[in-house]
Amino acid sequence: MNRCRVFYECWQMQCCGDPFKIGDIIKWLVCLPTGALRTPVDVGQIDYWYEAHDHVVQLFDFTGTVTAVKGLFQRYEQSEENPRLLIPVYGELVNIPSANGFEKNIGDLEISGYVVELKDYTVDPIEKKNPS
Repeated sequence: MNRCRVFYECWQMQCCGDPFKIGDIIKWLVCLPTGALRTPVDVGQIDYWYEAHDHVVQLFDFTGTVTAVKGLFQRYEQSEENPRLLIPVYGELVNIPSANGFEKNIGDLEISGYVVELKDYTVDPIEKKNPS
């Protein structure tokens, strides 16, 4: 039995994702992490990122069974360098049974993403098509 962890940004779920819960078999597009997550929370090792919008990175067809969902809840403040930019300054990972993109705030912390643990997963590269 193989296991991995996928980070799924909340805005992607809100845009075009499908809610999921522990025990579901999911089919997602994922990519390899392209850098560190911008969060003050230690989320541990992330093996893949859910990615339904970026067609520049190498995408993979991913299938697996959800074994745990942790909501990444964060508080934001204005950046000192750019007051128009909000940055996460505090957060918590909270075990939740399911994800729908619109989890209720926990005090002043709002959902920003999910750390999803999966088992029995398969990953297959998607061939990039040349534009015609």
